[in-house]
Amino acid sequence: MDDDIDMDPTFRDQEEQIVVDKIINEEYKIWKKNAPFLYDLILSSALEWPTLTTQWFPDKISHPDKSFSTHRLLIGTHTSGNDTNYLQMAEVQLPNPPSEKDPRKYDESREEVGGYAGGSECRLQIQQRIVHEGEVNKARYQPQKPDLIATMCADGNVLVFDKTKHPLQPLHPTKCIPEMTLKGHEREGYGLAWNPHKEGHLLTGSEDSTVKLWDTRAWTRANRTLSATTTYTHHTAIVNDVSYHPLSETLFGSVSDDRTLQIIDTRTDDTTKASYKVTAHSDAVNCIAFNPASDYVVATASADKTVALWDLRNIKLKLHSLVGHNADVNGLSWHPHEESVLASSSADRRIIFWDLSRIGEEQTPEDAEDGPPELLFMHGGHTNRVSDFAWNPNDPWVMVSAAEDNLIQCWKVSNTIVGKDMEDEEIPEHELE
Repeated sequence: MDDDIDMDPTFRDQEEQIVVDKIINEEYKIWKKNAPFLYDLILSSALEWPTLTTQWFPDKISHPDKSFSTHRLLIGTHTSGNDTNYLQMAEVQLPNPPSEKDPRKYDESREEVGGYAGGSECRLQIQQRIVHEGEVNKARYQPQKPDLIATMCADGNVLVFDKTKHPLQPLHPTKCIPEMTLKGHEREGYGLAWNPHKEGHLLTGSEDSTVKLWDTRAWTRANRTLSATTTYTHHTAIVNDVSYHPLSETLFGSVSDDRTLQIIDTRTDDTTKASYKVTAHSDAVNCIAFNPASDYVVATASADKTVALWDLRNIKLKLHSLVGHNADVNGLSWHPHEESVLASSSADRRIIFWDLSRIGEEQTPEDAEDGPPELLFMHGGHTNRVSDFAWNPNDPWVMVSAAEDNLIQCWKVSNTIVGKDMEDEEIPEHELE
């Protein structure tokens, strides 16, 4: 009898997983070997528990007598019920941009490029831990008051913490004490966005198919539990992401498992339907990102492995589809300083930089094999699904990425790769050949 028919399905799955793990390991070895030539900076830190969320705080502290600056990160934990979960604030020292990078400065034992002999100083260090109820699905600070942090919980609640009201280490090792609890969602969610125009206004999207608008300014010492000011029911399936328009305070976008991108105008009274709606992808739409430099351009990413570009003036017509990922695309973020550059992350363990100014450029057949002309760079430093990533607002092209492999990485692509996008910057005369 055929051996394949007799094989235990569990054993077959285990065998397949061994093969997959071997391929991932080989790909990582190749990436590690090439890393000194691809990056100006890599700092890789192993967390005790993986984080599903990461965001740079807006500040940067320079040290006149040091060759590095201090940056702060917002992260969480995902312990799968095996330990207490925390909302965490971390510090990381990033070397000041050097005039040139020597690949020979790669420290293989530490898996670092661009080190500055800072010893343990350059490691990511947790500075503050706040006990959190269950894993932190997503955490974002309020742009007007970065000490206020909102989190999405596994039970559907949204928590708001003022980190200045908490000690660096919790007094009660297992007790979660938020400043506010926002109650209303019936299931957990990952959509979370503060209004950049109106202080205290917060949007959330959930697996209960609703989008809720909250006004955290209604908080009082006597009333720490808030209800939503508005509930939107324009989606028919799980809401995966929400985002405010960067320039208009009354517009926000949401995307869903119902495969649609929908734009809401909060001035309209009807909370059951959107002002603009389009079936954006052939599978669930996981995230949305408005271009901060544009009134009209918005990107969406999907389980159909693609990223789509849209123009709000004619939303029925897809501008372009970015093809390069091999699995669900689960993250999107526009470069804060280069308006044509968009980054996306995926369950395929990759983060891709896209340069939209290169769409339509001619390619040689050899170049075409590596991807479309707009595919600028592919980060391969993770061995598991990428959970979240963020551009550093202070140091151009510096990024943080976190994955389910427990690694959190701070990295900067080599200027030799992204130099075309920085050609307007003046090059010091002594660096010219």
